[in-house]
Amino acid sequence: MGLMDMVSSMVGQAGGQQNDNATVTGGLMDELQSQGGGVGGVMQSFQQNGLGGLIQKWSGGQTTPAAPSEVEQGLGGTGMIDNIAQRTGMSPTVVKMGLAVAVPMLIHHYFSNGHVDQQGQQTGPQPEPGGVLQSILGRII
Repeated sequence: MGLMDMVSSMVGQAGGQQNDNATVTGGLMDELQSQGGGVGGVMQSFQQNGLGGLIQKWSGGQTTPAAPSEVEQGLGGTGMIDNIAQRTGMSPTVVKMGLAVAVPMLIHHYFSNGHVDQQGQQTGPQPEPGGVLQSILGRII
């Protein structure tokens, strides 16, 4: 089962922002699998774009959603927002709102489970994307 199929089966017929956030999270996981850098690349992008404080906050367990403008700044130059919009058929605005919820949880998950350090460097074996997606979706929906 593909990651987007997993999202569809977990969300079911629910609608609204939770459904959008879940779909964007699936698109994010697909995007991370297809590009180099993975979650560490996302963390490094936020740091390079002046938002290292958010990475520290999220790594420490404070997974309060970011502002969509912070997501746009943090991922600036990566093309991820547009790529996820294409993958999911959603507008870049909806994607930024979904990423504002998903990225803090994703970074906390990878850091707290010892997969990356606060600089985004891999520190251990990388988890299976489907398991990560299920964990995050369990907190979103």
